[in-house]
Amino acid sequence: MRKQKKNYTIIGKNKARLICLLAIVICILLYFKLNTVLFDAACDRDHFMEGYFVNTSGCHVLALNAFAKTAIEHLKPFQPMKCSKKKLLEAKTINDENVLVLSMTEKKILKAFAVERISDISCNFKMVKRINDNVNKYTESGTFRLSKQRRQIKLKSGSIIIRIECFAPGNKSVYHDVHFLLPAPKAYPLPKAHLSVMILGIDSISHMQYLRTMPLLRSYIEGLPHIEFWGYNRIGRNTYPNLIPLFSGQNETELEQDCYSSKHGYDKCNFIWQKFKAVGYNTCYAEDNSVIGTFNYGKRGFKAAPTDYYLRPVMLEIDSHTRYSIDRDEYVHCSASRKYADVHHEFIYKMMPHLKSGPHFSVFWETQGVHDYFQYPKFLDTNYLKLLKRLRSKHILSNTLVFLMSDHGIRFGAFRATYQGMLEESQPFLTVIYPKWFETLYPLAMANLKENAHSLVTTFDLHATLKDLTNVELLENDQIEERTLQLQELGQNMPRGISLFLPIPESRDCQLANIPAQFCLCHKLNQIATTDLRSQRAAQFIVENINYLLRNFPLCQHLELKELQDAYLLERSNDEEVFVVKVRLCTLPGGGSFEGTTTFARDSLALNGPIIRINKYGNQSYCVQHNYQIEMYCYC
Repeated sequence: MRKQKKNYTIIGKNKARLICLLAIVICILLYFKLNTVLFDAACDRDHFMEGYFVNTSGCHVLALNAFAKTAIEHLKPFQPMKCSKKKLLEAKTINDENVLVLSMTEKKILKAFAVERISDISCNFKMVKRINDNVNKYTESGTFRLSKQRRQIKLKSGSIIIRIECFAPGNKSVYHDVHFLLPAPKAYPLPKAHLSVMILGIDSISHMQYLRTMPLLRSYIEGLPHIEFWGYNRIGRNTYPNLIPLFSGQNETELEQDCYSSKHGYDKCNFIWQKFKAVGYNTCYAEDNSVIGTFNYGKRGFKAAPTDYYLRPVMLEIDSHTRYSIDRDEYVHCSASRKYADVHHEFIYKMMPHLKSGPHFSVFWETQGVHDYFQYPKFLDTNYLKLLKRLRSKHILSNTLVFLMSDHGIRFGAFRATYQGMLEESQPFLTVIYPKWFETLYPLAMANLKENAHSLVTTFDLHATLKDLTNVELLENDQIEERTLQLQELGQNMPRGISLFLPIPESRDCQLANIPAQFCLCHKLNQIATTDLRSQRAAQFIVENINYLLRNFPLCQHLELKELQDAYLLERSNDEEVFVVKVRLCTLPGGGSFEGTTTFARDSLALNGPIIRINKYGNQSYCVQHNYQIEMYCYC
């Protein structure tokens, strides 16, 4: 068989040199192209679904994939946390009488506490009275013994906080807990269609995390009249700057300049619950965490109780006397047999007779566990499902508009260090549950609320929405039509807070909504190389600004740039000489991981929003403890 002849092409030396030269030029061009914007962070389509969460002329927010591989990989097996101590007593109201009830059988008590007789256990009690947010006092004290003939111990009527410690022979403490009871609800005639308002908040849950980890709750809500919001964007780095606009309509700086004082705390501030109180509502405020409470972390809190019903003195007493931790990092706490979240939910359940009795404005906010552990929300799914079912069965949902919401996504940890984690931090979840009759009475307002499900919204808007609910006449069709025209006439001078019962203008962008570029999701992020000059300048500028913040704190070490980890160019301006760069970097000493956004305007640089820390700092900042503005930057 004849062999096929191979063809060889001989290239001349000059031609070869020319081809090599062209190849080098192409490589150089490609390098500079890659070094600029070729690394489109959005090119990993695993992060995104088709379409947009928000798609208006002013803002385009790409739809994220809640079940992206990046997120699922971080939802590793996580064991439920349980309190290790026994549940000996419960505080209940039975037949209009306040009583302590033994919650263990005699046999279990004898075994658990290694005593021969139930009467071997004696208990001391102290009645607790709130003085201010940081001080409780005792009004009376006494002792009692357990008895198999008496499973209930009668208490005085009204509101009660009682701390009880029980001892076995040899003065061995076997039980220590704080209990509370609320006064009987007042009976008064109700209007035919009164509307209560409830904020049911869970800290640090992004919208996508809600979809991933709370399927039972979401499935149940699907059967209720509700609206799920897809363009809800955070406006501050942590809970405080996100909730202050919700409660006051002001940002944190405005509020503190306007009414906060180190002597009186927030007593002179005008919060939304006061507006509800002024129109005849009873009010309630409850957080499960007293140490990092919204108004108490590094702040004075309230001298007078801010609302009619207030959980803080209970949590303060627990924190001071009966608290213990059940996780290695001491983020999740118990009192006797109950986690802090259990105490918080007990308070909500005990509030239910009051919530039924008349118009109420209530805030319930849960932080423990979910604030620090990415996997933790899955343990809350059943609890909140049970809670909503109870609210429904007690007919509370029939007359209550519920804001089920968070403040931001998870702020620390391995998932937060991913691209999707960075985006999710700025997308907290928000669902509004409403009674059907409310839509019948106010059809245009409710139509706008539904339409705004895919608008860019913030807690400034939620405050304006709450204000409308203090005067529902503003929601009648003629009022909504008139207010809509007034809003349209304002054009680009629209307010930063717009009631969600009005149509959010199409042209609204982050600047008009008062969202710092650092947290704005309307921008497309294009990854640029960390060797890019703009990345390097931005990183050095951010470290310089951190050191400037620390200048008056000599115990804090001077920080240096260890590593520039990621850099992104924000598609924002038509001005080719103005661009915005977001960087993630690590500093020494201490290994702090930070994100910041800088604006380059010709030859000048400026910070665009706060510098945020995205890894935990533990006790690194012990020398400036509770200085919430400095501690995240300080390495002592």
